[in-house]
Amino acid sequence: MIEITRTRDVPGTPEEVAAVVADLEGWPGWFALHKGWSGAIPTTSAVGVKFKHKVRVLGVPGEVAWEVTELDVPRRFVLKGKGPSRTSMGIDFRISARDGGSTVSFTATIGGLAIKPIEGRLKTWLEARADRTLDGLERVLGER
Repeated sequence: MIEITRTRDVPGTPEEVAAVVADLEGWPGWFALHKGWSGAIPTTSAVGVKFKHKVRVLGVPGEVAWEVTELDVPRRFVLKGKGPSRTSMGIDFRISARDGGSTVSFTATIGGLAIKPIEGRLKTWLEARADRTLDGLERVLGER
């Protein structure tokens, strides 16, 4: 299993950050792993909400079926997913207050037998997407 964590200080209160992170409809504007919706676009975030979105991993298109497994506004937002070739995925946003803004920790995981042959390249790819995700989140928060 690959697990990467990135932490960044961002503008906005934890409540403002959580509002952006948990707004699934807004993901296309900042979430680097999102390439489109499959099926209905989720209009709310709550534990148990399920949705599907398109991804492109190392140039290969796929679909991930997500479920919100934890939502503790404004501190935490966790999703678990099933991807192509029986892969498992996870996303975990943790938000804490700091002077003048918030600190966001973003952890992404991916596991499964299908990733073993490409683990090194996949980790590098996931690290870049995590950085782009936090870049996008910081940009969206700065525009508020």
